[in-house]
Amino acid sequence: MLRKRQEANGRARRFTIHIPVRYRLPRSPEWFEAYTENVSRSGVLFRTDRTFEPTTALDLRLELPPVDNGERVRGEVVCKGEVVRMDQSDDRDGVPSGVAVAIHRYWMTQIREQN
Repeated sequence: MLRKRQEANGRARRFTIHIPVRYRLPRSPEWFEAYTENVSRSGVLFRTDRTFEPTTALDLRLELPPVDNGERVRGEVVCKGEVVRMDQSDDRDGVPSGVAVAIHRYWMTQIREQN
């Protein structure tokens, strides 16, 4: 039986991955941009100047690195999730606060780039 690797504390293993992420409140027309700090099978952490209360629902779109296969297609992971915590930063250091989002649903999409 194949088991997913977890950290010693029982949480999903996190991978330090810095990729573009767009996020919004559900049904809002306005998307905001950030970069992921780390990603796991169950969640994502990114930094932003915005603050959210725990349990705030968010829509996320994580842009996958392009694959050079001659088709000019890039992939995205589209997610539905909720904020589980805010990692407040010290405003003096200029680093935005971290937003930890638990992913409840996700699916993959492909976007064909125009010439």
